[in-house]
Amino acid sequence: MTAAPTASPLALLADVDLQIEARSPERRSMDPTRGRATRLVDLAESLLERDDDELLVSAFCAGLAELARAQLEHFPENIFFDLDYPAAAVLRGARKQGSTADLVESFALMTQLQRIYGMHTPIRFRYVHDFSYGFDWAKWTAREAEQDGSVGPFELTFLRYMRTRGQELMALIAADDAKYPTLRDHKPRNPFPFSREPAAEIELHQELARRGLVPVPAWETDATPVWDRAFGRSRVEVAKELGLLA
Repeated sequence: MTAAPTASPLALLADVDLQIEARSPERRSMDPTRGRATRLVDLAESLLERDDDELLVSAFCAGLAELARAQLEHFPENIFFDLDYPAAAVLRGARKQGSTADLVESFALMTQLQRIYGMHTPIRFRYVHDFSYGFDWAKWTAREAEQDGSVGPFELTFLRYMRTRGQELMALIAADDAKYPTLRDHKPRNPFPFSREPAAEIELHQELARRGLVPVPAWETDATPVWDRAFGRSRVEVAKELGLLA
């Protein structure tokens, strides 16, 4: 049985909920059976427990609010807003450790990643979907010989890697790399062979969700992340099937 935490942290999340809904009234979930993503206030109320101390409640709500604000600022065209699993995973880690230190750092790093990869830097990705739904994590886990899936998609080891990788991408772009060139216009970057226009993004990723081809079903608080499938190849194959290859 859960109980509502103090009013102030929830009020913070309620304010961000209003900002999200002003920007994206549909507030889509990638899960095609749900329609709308969970409101931050509702998510907090479902996850926080009666015996959580005030420090944990405040840190959790503040971190979640900052992450959601950063998504709005740096990914203004983002479509899918599921944060159920990321929030639950970070909170579970804090309870297991009996400390808010990693929770605070995890949210801070995730917030920083929005800035690094978003529309206001030379990287200029259009959506945060590849991070939030685990495509980046699955690729990293499969590629790194020492990884076996035991490091989760929102744990500090992976978040720190993503920060370092962002810095590497910045250097490649500055050198006008063949795969990551300096962009000559104001359009978002798309290094993928399929269209990432909004209608195509919705159609492709909700079809992937129907087929169980999303590494992290971020719309489920108790999701089981999966890395050891060919998610990258499957995404291209489904895009081709749907006629969405660029």
